Amino acid sequence: MRYSASTRVFWQGVHMSLARRGLLLVTAAVTTAGGVVAVGTPAPAQSSLSIEIEKHAQLTADGSVIFRVHVTCGPLPGSPDFRQGLAGAGQPKSGAGAEGGLSPDLVCDGVERVYTAGVSLITEEPFRFGPANASAAVIACNVVGDDQVCVEDSAHRSIRIHGPRP
Repeated sequence: MRYSASTRVFWQGVHMSLARRGLLLVTAAVTTAGGVVAVGTPAPAQSSLSIEIEKHAQLTADGSVIFRVHVTCGPLPGSPDFRQGLAGAGQPKSGAGAEGGLSPDLVCDGVERVYTAGVSLITEEPFRFGPANASAAVIACNVVGDDQVCVEDSAHRSIRIHGPRP
């Protein structure tokens, strides 16, 4: 499978530790945020991708956080190839950092869906009640003939961490 240079940069950044990079998420490496990436002969994508992170997050028993992300994706032309949703959070005051993914699996049919960002601590410091930062990034690709059509987008937001729900 071939990727464009910007997509390779995106996924190389994804696989770097967020702690090493000092970033919440590799979205800074996404040079085509909100854009369409076609590999091989360009195939037009007639879809959109939007991401919105909810303002409130929940502190978990292990000191991490859970937050919700609204994603509208597609529809994309062709047949599904792969989908991936990544998430991260950081709290400068406590020094906490976490990374993970979105669940359940991403669907690109043009319908807005709410996903849970399940992130795991990547620092020894836990999150605390109060303000923090959250990020989410999504890439979705379909195959159209011999080509791959991808959409990708990312979002950042200040969040507020509260205690567990009753």
